Amino acid sequence: GSSLFEEFLSSLGTHTSLALCGDDVFTGGLDRTSRRDGEFALLWGSSLAQCVFFVGTLMPNDAGEQINKKRFIGNSYVKIVYSDSDAPFTLDSLSGQFNLIVVLIRPLPNRYFRVSVLRAPSVPVLGPIEDTAVIPMKSLSLMVRRIVIDSDIAAMIAVSGERNYSSNWHDRLKQIRNMLKRHQA
Repeated sequence: GSSLFEEFLSSLGTHTSLALCGDDVFTGGLDRTSRRDGEFALLWGSSLAQCVFFVGTLMPNDAGEQINKKRFIGNSYVKIVYSDSDAPFTLDSLSGQFNLIVVLIRPLPNRYFRVSVLRAPSVPVLGPIEDTAVIPMKSLSLMVRRIVIDSDIAAMIAVSGERNYSSNWHDRLKQIRNMLKRHQA
């Protein structure tokens, strides 16, 4: 990819050897031992979340249909597409049944980027960008991670069919409050 693409990837997460990942590291099912899914993965984590970004350029190029790439990237509800092209892009530009959300990133002059969030009609708007925003490089990775995490939640809402989605954190808070009420009574 272009030097801006590589810079974006490096700011989005850490290139990490899959073979050195312990059981405490979320790798999203990437094989850690055989290099079947590549030698490195792009990982990011905080005290609250861990993300693995399935990056096609980090995965081996198999002869034929690229089955391993499709297995991970194609089965993800949320996809990041970095494009140096101005060619039209829609959710239908990618094949597969799991194309619920695409975060489309296009470089602009002076280290700015147009970030567009494309959603299937069933997916609710959730996150800092409803449609499109222009973001400087220094904020791009932070914004994209936020969009991806929020979009993953929105995709789970759409897939579950629940209108009143409650995250694990919210469910846990409800349970703690109920326990407090019982013990205070």
